[in-house]
Amino acid sequence: MNLWLMAWKYIVRRPLVTLLTLLSVALGTALISGVLTLKREMHRSFEGANNVFDLVVGSKGSPLQLVLCSIYHLDQSPGNIPYRRYEALKADRRVKYAVPLGLGDNYQGFRIVGTDANLFKVKTRKALDRASAPFVSLRSGEIFQAPFEAVLGGFVAAQTGLNIGDTFSGTHGLMKLEGSADHDEFPYTVVGILRMNGTPNDRAIFTSMESVWTVHDAEEEEHREIGWLASGIQPPGAPKIQAPDVAKDERELSSVLVQNKVLLQRFAMKEEINRETEAMAAVPMEEMGRMFKNFIGPMQTSLLAIAFLVVAVAALTILTTLYQSAERRRRDLALMRALGGRCSEMFTLVLFEALLLTMMGIAMGCVLGHGVVHLASGYLRDEMGLVLNPWSFDGLELACLGAVALAGLVAGLVPALLAYRTSPIRDLTGL
Repeated sequence: MNLWLMAWKYIVRRPLVTLLTLLSVALGTALISGVLTLKREMHRSFEGANNVFDLVVGSKGSPLQLVLCSIYHLDQSPGNIPYRRYEALKADRRVKYAVPLGLGDNYQGFRIVGTDANLFKVKTRKALDRASAPFVSLRSGEIFQAPFEAVLGGFVAAQTGLNIGDTFSGTHGLMKLEGSADHDEFPYTVVGILRMNGTPNDRAIFTSMESVWTVHDAEEEEHREIGWLASGIQPPGAPKIQAPDVAKDERELSSVLVQNKVLLQRFAMKEEINRETEAMAAVPMEEMGRMFKNFIGPMQTSLLAIAFLVVAVAALTILTTLYQSAERRRRDLALMRALGGRCSEMFTLVLFEALLLTMMGIAMGCVLGHGVVHLASGYLRDEMGLVLNPWSFDGLELACLGAVALAGLVAGLVPALLAYRTSPIRDLTGL
């Protein structure tokens, strides 16, 4: 007899009970798949963005805020540091690349970041590959050469529709807010578009440091004029006070991204900068690892615990469903035994039912869990610049799904033993 076919027919004969059982298994599986996939892909995406630079140097404050601000463009800058700190880092013999960053305004929520040509020289760090790829590379156009020339991240270009030669004006502040003033007097011209590489740079607009400084000086002058008018000190019609001509070495910037010639030098440099200078250094991998451990990790562990509780409930549901089914089918099983069916076949038949129910629930849960991550990936890409592969699997997820399948199989053991003990004489004649 075809036990698989018989098990399938028994399952489809009770559609409502089967559907409820499948949903309970699918819900637990979806939670497991969704949590593990989101954790894995977020970790991979964060690593892809922060394994290029060994240090972030900025104003003293929160090191995590400094990393999120400088590498992921997610937070406010903790403050500014003198431009001479960048010059000192660039001249340090331990430093391979030093990239200055000056946070300016935003355009449609995408940050305008002042930097220099060093950003386009940086290469990713690969342990066994000397010919490592550039951290950022142009898809079209060229690097900015003059003030108010801009290079767009690939995602910015796709979302805004801007192309080479187009112009745009920034909006005051680092994020899009209602009522923010546009700087129409300082239009930017698009001269280049970056190739998308799945990092937060896809969501940034890069320009020269001089551009950011010019806009900053104009904003300070405007604030001074507003303050004077409000206090009544400056009479109407008085000439505007021009922004001071500040030398470059007296300028300020938000942070400096540093890649060392030797990876192990980063910790010594971090301690030296934190101890001897007015600035603060943070190790991106260290800060992100701490964030995952202290914040994201416990939350994901809690969700996994809930998921396995749901799976346990689903296993009990399978046990109850198959046990009741075996009780109702006692005469059918006894008749099969009377026609030559062996005890082992009755045992295997019920186990096949449990396995079919579990595997179908796992398949539904995988599609549901990864589908939810697929829907969330668009939001994470738009808001955080994290590019996820929602349909990927790894060994841990497969092991967890195997544990779910084993739980369903174990749940079928009790009703399977009941079927194994079926007696054609006792259950057909009642003797």
